[in-house]
Amino acid sequence: MERRTLIGGLMLTSGIIGGRWSVAPRGPRDREADEEAMWRLQNAHEFFPNADFVRPADLLYQIGIVSQLALTACLVATGWSDDDCRRHVGQDVGKAFFLANGIGLRFHSGSFARLAPLLSPYGRWRAPATVDWRELGTIDADQVRFTVSRLLAAVRSHLVNTDSRAMRQ
Repeated sequence: MERRTLIGGLMLTSGIIGGRWSVAPRGPRDREADEEAMWRLQNAHEFFPNADFVRPADLLYQIGIVSQLALTACLVATGWSDDDCRRHVGQDVGKAFFLANGIGLRFHSGSFARLAPLLSPYGRWRAPATVDWRELGTIDADQVRFTVSRLLAAVRSHLVNTDSRAMRQ
């Protein structure tokens, strides 16, 4: 992890820079952000791998896309634009995980924490000729799917709870 990512995340989680504004009234942009966040989460569900893969790289590539869409949904719900996600997070699932937890996701999973560095950046799994297969080791596809399905459930819960809290204010 880069030093500036760590410092930025620490500042975000400590409240030095804000990830959410609890007093501000909800406006049309907030509703648009909520809709875009739910759209991202729905796309993550659609990309979720159901079948077994011949190559582990195909599974990791697809799981990377699913994880990235889900985690950036949390960021979009707090006001990040698609361009912000692309510029500041890119295909780095670990960074997206760190930032999403920093703004309140509260998904603490040891198995996902071990999976995130393997997925970051997930685009490297698209071209298997450049992959160092020793890095893969043994991957339990069912465990990976279970872990990411728990992530999807946590993101959905976070988005729904964040939206309902904002409506009460």
